[in-house]
Amino acid sequence: MAFRQRLRNRDTRGQKIRVRALKPFVRIVKRATPSTVSPSAPTRTSLFAFWIGSHEFINSMGEIEESKRVPTTGAGMSELARIPTHIEGLDENMQGGIPQGHICIVAGASGAMKSSLTFSMLYNAVLYGETSGIYVTLEQGKDSLRSHMSNMGMNIEDKRVSNRIAIIDLSDLRVQLDEQGMSNRVDWMGQLIKQLTTYRDAIGFELLVFDSLGAFFTLTKMENPRDEIFRLFEAVRRLGLTSFFICEMTGDEHKQFGEYGVEDYLADGVIHLVMERSGDDVARKLGVVKMRHTNHRLGYKPFNWKEEEQRFTIL
Repeated sequence: MAFRQRLRNRDTRGQKIRVRALKPFVRIVKRATPSTVSPSAPTRTSLFAFWIGSHEFINSMGEIEESKRVPTTGAGMSELARIPTHIEGLDENMQGGIPQGHICIVAGASGAMKSSLTFSMLYNAVLYGETSGIYVTLEQGKDSLRSHMSNMGMNIEDKRVSNRIAIIDLSDLRVQLDEQGMSNRVDWMGQLIKQLTTYRDAIGFELLVFDSLGAFFTLTKMENPRDEIFRLFEAVRRLGLTSFFICEMTGDEHKQFGEYGVEDYLADGVIHLVMERSGDDVARKLGVVKMRHTNHRLGYKPFNWKEEEQRFTIL
């Protein structure tokens, strides 16, 4: 059964999956919606439709086998299953790639190409490997994201890719709930974990890109950031996913790899993208600050995009 059909079909099993995935949001919206709603205001039905519409799948996806978890004992670093980044010059200096099941932070300032680089890793991992993944976006809309990646030369219509990548666009739902003043009434952390678990159980996927943690933190109350981020990372880790969480680095000095300064401690790996200015010139550089269970080269190297090869390369 195809990927789109497994989530949207109207048979008994499909209905069960869809209702289970949407019920928490519908229940919250119903409880939060005022008894008197203006004609122009979104109703519970329109919000329900927004959640369904937020799942933009590039194409149908076939059956996907359960991914294998990373061995936790009895295996040396060189024996771990790894996911290649397909960034020329990086995998060769990182024992072949990122250990399967790792949680990685991709951090950098605005314009450092965090989304582009992370999407390219997902794209090429799917294109050249027997794997599948989802890209969750909370800021850039799915149409804008697809257009940007296509303009870079990534052929997202290639069936080897379109059948195995799903884009989940939560930006519309986020705006809709903000307009209704209901964002603070949703347990975004709990619902995100439930949704990922539902998708993993129902359709199966192995790679996760989350764009971005900063946008997500604006939606949820972070009374104890370290505990909440640990809760999210551990939930993703239990699902056996290899994941990339994009983090915006703000401030003049850009010394903190996340909103709260604890994300990098809780993650398994940190890929840092920097922009160095020399006069009128700006050079983008990449450094692997941290990667557990991996012998990797330290330091920062310039990188750029090779459109003809549809991948980044370290210079």
